Amino acid sequence: MDKSKVKTVTQVKSNQTCENKRQALSQIKRIDWRSLEFRTPNQKSFYHTISRNDVTFSVGPAGCGKTFLATHYALKNLAKGKYDKMVITKPLVEVDGEKMGYLPGDIDEKTMPYMMSLYYNMEQIIGKQRLEVLKRAGVVQVIPLAYMRGLTLTDSIVVLDEAQNSTPSQIKTFVTRIGDRSKYIINGDLMQSDIKNENGLEDAIKRFTGIRRVGFSQFDLEDVVRHPIVADLLERYQDNYELGHLSAEETLSMWIQKQTYDEPTVTNRYFYKIRNWYESNICKKNTTWWQMADR
Repeated sequence: MDKSKVKTVTQVKSNQTCENKRQALSQIKRIDWRSLEFRTPNQKSFYHTISRNDVTFSVGPAGCGKTFLATHYALKNLAKGKYDKMVITKPLVEVDGEKMGYLPGDIDEKTMPYMMSLYYNMEQIIGKQRLEVLKRAGVVQVIPLAYMRGLTLTDSIVVLDEAQNSTPSQIKTFVTRIGDRSKYIINGDLMQSDIKNENGLEDAIKRFTGIRRVGFSQFDLEDVVRHPIVADLLERYQDNYELGHLSAEETLSMWIQKQTYDEPTVTNRYFYKIRNWYESNICKKNTTWWQMADR
């Protein structure tokens, strides 16, 4: 293959217009999908687990690349013609009970605020214009989790994000929709459930381990690829962290007097060292490399 003819994601996004399904599929086929670089061993393991199984569950903290890797794998195999369509879904749950109220428009417009993380990652990979064309052509479909009942998803690659906000009944309905020649990728974070009852992701892990063709991947704080401070912040939400008996005002007053800091983890010390070297020697733009990580 003449590598000079293989366009990168950026080249495909910036150099060509896209007006129909044929053009969109033709352009994303020329993306150099092999250029994906895994930043942690668990990311690479997750990607390979998807390829080896019909249903893959991925569990881990925010910012470890679950959504980006799932959408990348789905779009890559859509471009290769292994699937006829890509379906994205998500429980329509507000964060911690916050209510958005009535939303006008059709189903796509109503679900847009909930699907932003998935849309954002797909736009980063294939570009906004191509994504809009594929959505209009039905190649990329958005189906709320609550609307899954009665469907059979054949020749499809399906991504369920934020599965920790689903109920066991919703997960049961969802996993039994899978049809011939289809693949499921189910992502979630057990630390960030916005529902009060037992969540469907936790229930599914207990039920489905040990079934052939059902795979599992697990991430931890060392896999967080957003700003390195995210791992330190999430660590304070671990069950073993003691908040103490003092009020917030008393805690703040005492800290201002002492102003002591915890030592960064080994991972974060290494992260900061590499980041500073990279920005000093490689980066020529204002955007730093860690800001391009999975949202």
